[in-house]
Amino acid sequence: MRKYKRGEYRDQFVIAYIAHFDDCEDVVLWAKRFAIMLKKGLILLHISDEKYTKLSTSEAQAKLKVLNDKINLPYAHSYAALKGKTKDIINSLGDVLNGVMIVSKALNKHNTTDKNLLRHSPISEKNILNNFYTSRLAYFLFADKYQETNFKEVVLSMNALKESKEKVLWASYFGRFSFSRINIFYHRYKDEYLQKQLNLNIGFSRKMFKNFNIETLNVHVERLCHHIDVQALLYAHKENKDICLFQTTNNKSILDVFFGLSERKVLQQLAFVPVLFLNQRNDLFVMCE
Repeated sequence: MRKYKRGEYRDQFVIAYIAHFDDCEDVVLWAKRFAIMLKKGLILLHISDEKYTKLSTSEAQAKLKVLNDKINLPYAHSYAALKGKTKDIINSLGDVLNGVMIVSKALNKHNTTDKNLLRHSPISEKNILNNFYTSRLAYFLFADKYQETNFKEVVLSMNALKESKEKVLWASYFGRFSFSRINIFYHRYKDEYLQKQLNLNIGFSRKMFKNFNIETLNVHVERLCHHIDVQALLYAHKENKDICLFQTTNNKSILDVFFGLSERKVLQQLAFVPVLFLNQRNDLFVMCE
């Protein structure tokens, strides 16, 4: 990474994770979009992990420099090629690179027929969850080509589980910085206790959004045909929404073992609507502004 001139340094960065240099233009464009929205710096990152690539850090640095020189951004931008295990490095980005979020492409059956990539790429449907699952940062995943967006319509799925305040807080960033409308997507429960928990979660989110004068839309789905997150993603696709905000599974049950994690199902369906995932954590991350 280069050293910044006095007054140029941005204290926090959006991380553009470039796993493959032959398919990285959209990653950079999405990362730039978030850097502009959040008014943060941008770092292009490649991880030289022997499990996935033979590219050395020096070779990666040269490629990253070419990409970085082409970036036109009003905030500081740089690049880094780090050597080590992908999972360990991604987990350390909050401290090592002062990251606020990670942007990455996700490979699935919708955007590649290369079976070797689907098995061995660090951003394949299977590997991306393994590599990102302990990240303390929000991570943005997309499968389709970059499309210019102002994030006017954001879908926030809500359920009866203990909601992370960070998830609602991230939704508020879209409302405050992009003037997005937040679609609160939920399904009512027959169980009285679960419904009470859902009401509390919705109530908290409404209070948060009202404090920031953020427009909301309640979307109640009568019949649940899929996991709530998957159904929210399908709704977002059908109604031309811009992005979905989901939370990964923290306390895994026996049902998750047999039927698969909801986030894995989301990645399988990820095609036209990008997703921002947040891992559940004990402490609340508040992005400095």
